[in-house]
Amino acid sequence: MKNRFALVALLMISFTAVQSAWGQWSSDPSVNLPLADKLNNDQVQPKVKPLPNDQWYVSWFDYDPNAPGYSVYLQRLDSNGVEQFVHDGLLVAALTNSSTEDYGLDFDTQGNALLAFLDTREGRNQQVTAAKISSAGTALWGPNGVQLTTNNNPHYAPKITGTSDGGVVVAWTNNTSVMVQKLDRQGHKVWSPPIVFSESGYNYNLSDLHAADNGSVIVSWERDNGFTSNHQLRANKISAQGKILWGSSNVVLFDSGSLQFGEFPYFLYDGNGGAVFSWYTSSPTLQVFAQHIRADGSEAFPHNGSAGSTNTLNVHVEPSVSYNAASDQTFLFWTEEDSNQFTNGVSGQKFDGTGTSLWSSTGLVIVPLGSDTQTFVENVQIGTGALVFWVDSPAYGQDTMQAIKLDGSGNVICAQFPVSSAPASKYGLSDKIARSGLAAVAWADDRIGNNSIYIQNVNPNCTLGTQ
Repeated sequence: MKNRFALVALLMISFTAVQSAWGQWSSDPSVNLPLADKLNNDQVQPKVKPLPNDQWYVSWFDYDPNAPGYSVYLQRLDSNGVEQFVHDGLLVAALTNSSTEDYGLDFDTQGNALLAFLDTREGRNQQVTAAKISSAGTALWGPNGVQLTTNNNPHYAPKITGTSDGGVVVAWTNNTSVMVQKLDRQGHKVWSPPIVFSESGYNYNLSDLHAADNGSVIVSWERDNGFTSNHQLRANKISAQGKILWGSSNVVLFDSGSLQFGEFPYFLYDGNGGAVFSWYTSSPTLQVFAQHIRADGSEAFPHNGSAGSTNTLNVHVEPSVSYNAASDQTFLFWTEEDSNQFTNGVSGQKFDGTGTSLWSSTGLVIVPLGSDTQTFVENVQIGTGALVFWVDSPAYGQDTMQAIKLDGSGNVICAQFPVSSAPASKYGLSDKIARSGLAAVAWADDRIGNNSIYIQNVNPNCTLGTQ
């Protein structure tokens, strides 16, 4: 009898250990859910994507000092935050990259994960690879994925998106051009040759890529003609058949001044054939802007965008944009600083469908200017308003992540609350919201002594954990 009780106890302990290893959404902001917490590894650059059923894909890079190189990993979470692949993630590609660049994560119409990254497995020069991973973790395009480049040109920052017709589109920077290629479900190239955006005497550097309506995609890029030149923003739309839809001269989003150096802005699909953009500039000095491009390529806001604030004495940087399709309203949030960049805060703005500011000309103060550093401001649209995340740092290595929920008038629905209260360096926030209103944010965090990947959900009522 004692042996039987001992066996039952052992099984219960084992089951508890397995459940703990699998993890689930944490209701405690001091704990959070670790996705990749290998000791001594450098685990960075998470991206998160919500699936239609409240499940999630999360990807990141992992540098193992015993096998040097930043490799690509993937995890799938169910609606309760339970890991569906092995803890620390499914290895997608074991690479020897000594540093990281931006990369792409999305999913296709069948719920398979899509990744695009720079690959060192085919030789010394980094090539662009696309991978398709099933929801069960199977590499559907083989262990090495689909290689999209084979030349000796430099390649940078590939992106990937699943199109509404079941295909996949990948874009990347190829030397001084932006290249775009469509793949069918089996990974075969559809466009021959690929679509190329280029201009004599100028560098084109890919910014972002998203699927749009009827199998089309929208692609954006930064344009410059040298390090000290103005850095501008362009975009175009490509049909499912590879036709350029927004004209041979492209859509000029910003051509009066210069983007901040190193700014390759992300954008959002607006759900109706267009896209919503945000960016910040070095000229005019450190200011934030938003623009909405309609499905036909026309500018909804004034040319060169609408400024988040008319208070140009203060500094406004690193904006995050979201969009309410039902009201045709755009939300913009950013880090605000005094003119000497000594004090930090968080501010926001709402625009109507023509780009008119609705939260006063200088925006809405979320966090007043103060001695704490406020960085990595992100937001997702929810209800009539927005859920805003940011990192608050009173001192080095003492970061926490905070959030607030606002309605469409800027009223506080949920007062500021902690999403991650464990003091540590936190950066690289990636947030998304599911159709149900469940939000999730993933980030890199060094609470165990090295960079690890954590994720936290936020329910529509601003609580954490499962409900």
